Amino acid sequence: MNSKLMDKIQETIFPVATKIGNQKFLIALRNSFIGTMPVVMTGSIALLINAFLVDIPDQFGLQGITSSFQWLVNINNLVFRGSISIVALLFIFCLGVNIAKIYKTDTLSSGIVALSLFVISIGNSLSKSVPLADVSEQLKHSLSAVDGVQLVGNELIVTVKGLLPGNQINSSGYFTAILIGFLSSIIFCKLMNKNWTIKLPDSVPPAIAKPFMSIIPGFIALYVVAIFTTIFNSVTGELLTDWVYKVLQLPLLNLSQNIVAVIIVAVLTQLFWFFGIHGGNVMAPIMEGVFGVALLANLEAFQKHEAIPYLWTSVSYGAFVWYATLGLLIAIFWKSHNEHYREVAKLGLAPVLFNIGEPVMYGLPTVLNPLLFIPFLLCPAVLSGVAYLATATGLVSPVTQNVTWVMPPVLYGFFSTGFDWRAIVLSLVNLGLATLIYLPFVKMADK
Repeated sequence: MNSKLMDKIQETIFPVATKIGNQKFLIALRNSFIGTMPVVMTGSIALLINAFLVDIPDQFGLQGITSSFQWLVNINNLVFRGSISIVALLFIFCLGVNIAKIYKTDTLSSGIVALSLFVISIGNSLSKSVPLADVSEQLKHSLSAVDGVQLVGNELIVTVKGLLPGNQINSSGYFTAILIGFLSSIIFCKLMNKNWTIKLPDSVPPAIAKPFMSIIPGFIALYVVAIFTTIFNSVTGELLTDWVYKVLQLPLLNLSQNIVAVIIVAVLTQLFWFFGIHGGNVMAPIMEGVFGVALLANLEAFQKHEAIPYLWTSVSYGAFVWYATLGLLIAIFWKSHNEHYREVAKLGLAPVLFNIGEPVMYGLPTVLNPLLFIPFLLCPAVLSGVAYLATATGLVSPVTQNVTWVMPPVLYGFFSTGFDWRAIVLSLVNLGLATLIYLPFVKMADK
């Protein structure tokens, strides 16, 4: 590839990627997603263990295994309820903490204020529709007279107040958590930095003084956002969180579920890596804020044995795309006579088997290597396209498990799809495609 063209591309991309990667609020957003990982990953492991103990035995008529380990299944269900089922609560606390780090103020109070306002914004009642087609008119009339019960056609809508709606604190509440988290934390932090605080004598210990200093900013932030959500609910006739889910979250998630979007994200991530920029960090707001939310929705649906809502998630890339570097190494071992390439491939094989590609990326290098530019971008485009089509046509189950990123290729796809053996075939096909794409360019390197 012409070096002048490479320089021109680099001059165009580098400033944009650097600006995105250094944007402080995007960094806070990325770090908040990462902050939930210990709990989310634990919940995912609990779900994966239950798949071993419940779903797989059920496929082979071995329910005795499930019965023997029912105690462990119950424990895993509790872990799931305390992790992925409340992920929006975990996330918004992390977001409040990370925004406070930007403003260099009280992180704990900021996280608590953000969490409190999220609970305010999602309401305190839960409604459930019950069909009443075969119930007598007299009984329908009697039931509709009960407080909190409303009869609409042949459906009885039961509303229970004083509860924290479970469908708002899981992945469905993510976008509301982002909106409320930024709004509440920024108000709180700015007021803290303006010293709108209670002044205490210097003799008061910091552990006592810091919470007292946060009272006025916390009070104002809570009331400002609470008034805003109350007005919004009154004007629109629906809860803020329901409106955000319907108008923002659901359309954006659906937009991400087409093959063009999937391929573009894969290629852009790889393009940033080619120029030595951490593609994962630059694309993290999209990868976690959109595809990560889709993964959590799939996790919840899998737990409830419901239809899986999304074809493609953030883990889908790890399961079927990002191991393309292993295809490069196979091509080198197979056909390359370049001593440098073969030596780097030997040293980089073990890390690449655990999805650590930096030794090859910077040692070969693939970064800023014009010879490998085309396959470096073509591989993620082809692999993500093939995997998406295989999932969309039902040849492979959608990714429903949050698997650790160091899981070796092939096993990654098997575990992330809830032990679908066809994912092994797809992983091997994609690995073969990556090898074939890199092969002619590896041969060119010999010259």
